[in-house]
Amino acid sequence: MPKDFMTGSSNSDLVRELIEILGKEASLFETFLNLSARQQEALVANDLENLTAVTERLREKVVEANLTARKREELIKQISADMGSHSDVNISKLIETVSSGEAEVLARLRDTLLDFYQKISKIGSQNEMLINHSRENIMKTMELLGRLNSGDKNYRSEGKPSATQTSLALDRRA
Repeated sequence: MPKDFMTGSSNSDLVRELIEILGKEASLFETFLNLSARQQEALVANDLENLTAVTERLREKVVEANLTARKREELIKQISADMGSHSDVNISKLIETVSSGEAEVLARLRDTLLDFYQKISKIGSQNEMLINHSRENIMKTMELLGRLNSGDKNYRSEGKPSATQTSLALDRRA
């Protein structure tokens, strides 16, 4: 499709709106990345208060990102329908059909979003690993505590200490 296909049409307005939405998503991803890094710091520092606050902010940003993603999907469906395409249009296909200025902005936003997504995935994996290691350490500690035996300091009739061992009982409920 020629690049001038969409200039001056209602699609151009939709593309500008899409650019705005993608910009919001990039901003949300950047915030999400920063919050994930703060979450990791709180995990390492065992700062439960900060961890709780950051996790709550992350939840809020996830909800906001989901709403923004829905708007983006609706816009893409509208653009796809206006273009007469029977399949969803992605940013790469859209870049080929819009004016050069819009194409440049879309390409930059696409690259930024992909970069943020990779960074968020990496830090998310690291946070997951930290949490899993903490859980494993807690479980191993609980197992060790559960196996602790305290010797009976009483003597038997033979004058030797009693060989019976009693296990330490632990309540493992939170």
